[in-house]
Amino acid sequence: MKNYPIIRLMTARGLLMPVVLGLALCLSSAELYAAERPITVVTWDTDAGEVYDNGFMHMLMKNGDGNVILFDMDLVENDSPGAGDSEKGIDRDVIWGQIKARKVLTIDDPRARGAYLVVYNHDQGDYPLTIDVNGKKTTMKTWKVSSYYQNYLWGEFPAEWLKKGENVFTIFCPEAKSEKEGWVLYLSRADEFERGGGDPADVGKTSFKSIDSGETWKESPFGPLGETHAEYSVRLSMDRHVHEGWLATPVIDLWRGESEDFFVTQHTIRKLEIGLSADVPDGARIEYYMRRGTSPDPYSDKWEDYVFIGEGRNVDFSAGREFNRRYLQLRAVFSTENPLVSPVFKSVSIRVEHQESYPVPEHKNIRIVDMYNPSIEYSSLGWEWERWDRPEFKELRERENLDELLAGAQTQFEKQVRLLEYASERWNWTQPQPEYPEWDALSIVERINKAGGGGMCIQHNNFLAGLCMAYGWQARLANIDGHEICEVWNDDHAKWIYIDASYNHYLWDEETIEPMNMMDIHWKYLDYFFPGKSIDWTTYARGRFDPHTEDAGLKRGSLSHHYRATLGGFFNGAFFRYVPRNNFYEKKYPRPLSHGNSLWPWNGYINWYDERTPRRRHYTWYTDRKRDLYPDLNTVHIHATAGPPKDRLYLEFETYTPNFCHFEVNTNNTGWRNAPANWTWILRSGRNTLEVRSVSKMGVTGKLSTVELNFADVQYEKSF
Repeated sequence: MKNYPIIRLMTARGLLMPVVLGLALCLSSAELYAAERPITVVTWDTDAGEVYDNGFMHMLMKNGDGNVILFDMDLVENDSPGAGDSEKGIDRDVIWGQIKARKVLTIDDPRARGAYLVVYNHDQGDYPLTIDVNGKKTTMKTWKVSSYYQNYLWGEFPAEWLKKGENVFTIFCPEAKSEKEGWVLYLSRADEFERGGGDPADVGKTSFKSIDSGETWKESPFGPLGETHAEYSVRLSMDRHVHEGWLATPVIDLWRGESEDFFVTQHTIRKLEIGLSADVPDGARIEYYMRRGTSPDPYSDKWEDYVFIGEGRNVDFSAGREFNRRYLQLRAVFSTENPLVSPVFKSVSIRVEHQESYPVPEHKNIRIVDMYNPSIEYSSLGWEWERWDRPEFKELRERENLDELLAGAQTQFEKQVRLLEYASERWNWTQPQPEYPEWDALSIVERINKAGGGGMCIQHNNFLAGLCMAYGWQARLANIDGHEICEVWNDDHAKWIYIDASYNHYLWDEETIEPMNMMDIHWKYLDYFFPGKSIDWTTYARGRFDPHTEDAGLKRGSLSHHYRATLGGFFNGAFFRYVPRNNFYEKKYPRPLSHGNSLWPWNGYINWYDERTPRRRHYTWYTDRKRDLYPDLNTVHIHATAGPPKDRLYLEFETYTPNFCHFEVNTNNTGWRNAPANWTWILRSGRNTLEVRSVSKMGVTGKLSTVELNFADVQYEKSF
């Protein structure tokens, strides 16, 4: 240990100079002493595909090499907010003989690798549609699908036919000699737009109708629509890159690096180096941003704003001690002015040098015996969850006498299955029109008194979701192939679970006896109906029951076993999508028009795709990341840090709990007590156990995270 000079302060008058001199001497000596200390290095090196899988993204995808590029399917449409069956009047128009439809869609750049016209129709005609694209004609082939799936189709035409600015698509069927033989196209009414999230001001200005083979054209309104304007539900899909997207890394712990140990020691950052690699063709751009924080929670308010650190092919950024934060997150913004090219993000490399004046001693006296400490899988979608204090929850519980219904149930899952049974038997299946109900449970149950029934599958399962939410269990509607189901987060299993009040069952895996969600069911569906191949939507027919489907590896479960269908949900497992929110009390709109009464033309869904499930061309927003659709709720990840004392660990609790209230801890089975997000675990000689859980404002407790360790009490010796 070096001897530092002692400066005695004799008088007040002589105070300033000795203190300044002493401080300078001490700092100089400390710096020299620190320079003798070893430098430790941690790294965090990963390829772009891993960042994509584990971080956050919007409008991106992986290419064949596993690198990240802009999403490569672009949709132009202006009809979806008001598209579908309307109770306000005419919502379809028949094209036959001399009656033609025209749609004008504007694009800034006509370059594309492929082009497709998407047409929503209530009924397909007896003869193929002819489409004229900017004066060039082709035939739209009729798909060989079951009648249930004949409400939409797309047809390819040469992308070279497109042009910058207004593109005119004329649709007709001259072979049809009557309305009965014609094509019934959907109209999107202006007076339905606001509920779907659109602006009705310009509706109808890009759709035209001719009744004399195109000699004259009339802008919307179309005759019998009177003063109500409308658009044809006709869209343009192109194989090309979207204009912009972004990618963000997961939160990076600069003390931990790639270590998988339960705890790491406290560190001082001496130097930070970041390397970013990409290919950036002409016309494309990639910009990089960085933010620093003091919390592992990416949604915490303990983060600073993103700052620009560079752009282009290879970016190297470095910072010294002034970085002064433990946590880092990087963000890459992709853009292109040429839709045929995209930035290609390839890798990120982080190197951190630590150097402490007085390093933390090793904690060889602590050994982990057992642990359940799952990382939290976050979604990129910004799911919106209903607030816990909605008065409708209490009203629903009292009105339906739900407390008595659930009395005596031993587990959360048993309670949810009881609600499944109740929702299934609350009314018999009915058409939801007229007076299509809102998406909240109270509106649906009110409809029973008016119409003798709450509605069909969507209402059964929105009602079920509302019953679950009245007890603080997050639930949402999933639109699957020709059906609507409910998924509820279950803390017993720490996963989303499929429950279907329309068919009155859940499904469980035959091998694990684990209740399944739609993602689980989807893979079972593909393996059974499309083994070793992909779905072809142009020839698709939904899976049907046969005696052998009981061998598909999943079984039905229910409280009463009164099934309304055999393996319902499984037959609908080809495709699934979500409206990414459940807060329909707080915000009734936007939402789809008469959802389920027409074949889902709304474009606000987030849709799933994978290698065997191709994207459908009438939607914009897709993901192939399970975490986007299935974020972890109510779980806790424990971050542990060791300091100089060898008898304690400094913990920080991370959770994604909608309507979060507080954490609770139970040490050595002494009972549950509240704990803040940052909490010190004082260890005792021998075996130590810790249980941590999150608690919502409705009192729902999440699945336990647990740590069990052995601790040997040793004398604390400083390393200086």
